[in-house]
Amino acid sequence: FTAFERLLNAKIEGAIASGSYDVGLETLQAESFIVTDRRTIHVHPGTGAEARLLTITQRQRNRPVTLAEALDHLDDPGAKLLVNERSGRAAVQIPTTSIMLDDGEIERRVRLIRPMEAHNIPIKMMDETHWVQAERIAFKAAWDVEAAEVPEYADSTIHVVSGLLLPIWKRLPNESTRVYRLQTDDGERIVGRRVSSAWVAGALAAGTSTLTPDDAFMALMDGKTILDLT
Repeated sequence: FTAFERLLNAKIEGAIASGSYDVGLETLQAESFIVTDRRTIHVHPGTGAEARLLTITQRQRNRPVTLAEALDHLDDPGAKLLVNERSGRAAVQIPTTSIMLDDGEIERRVRLIRPMEAHNIPIKMMDETHWVQAERIAFKAAWDVEAAEVPEYADSTIHVVSGLLLPIWKRLPNESTRVYRLQTDDGERIVGRRVSSAWVAGALAAGTSTLTPDDAFMALMDGKTILDLT
């Protein structure tokens, strides 16, 4: 049973890493949600009910990992302090779960914790990343510099399709059927499917992309979009 549980956890971790793990209805949390644009994208011919595309500015408070919290990871005997030779940034490397790839291979990974992000990386790729083990003094200096540069808030744009979803369900992105809910600063409660900026550009521009450079970058980083630059 223990071996099965390990394989199941690896499969779940793989689904989470690929963005295909569905947890159902999820509540979005932020310091602020402001609807900046509303577009009707479908009207039911019988009832007049609408499906609407909402563009929402989301403000989140940045909560960088403190130096003390970073150093607490050294309680794990597998933890290492790292500094990137190229960027000068700091990270703590800790062990993490392996994942099962589509071909059944188990991929061993480590987790890199930085002031504003944490991500898992295959161990076999670490030699290509320029992260090197560092003394505590060098690590602390690099960590403090990066943490001090973090602004208090970060604003981002999200897109939600709400209202009458069933008639257009198949038109929505199929990589996830997760439904989100949130409440705006004005008290409006919104329930709907979240869609990418790339999907919005394709849905509204009749084949001509209207993505901004920042939106294009975020769509690519999300890992679920291929952009044709020709």
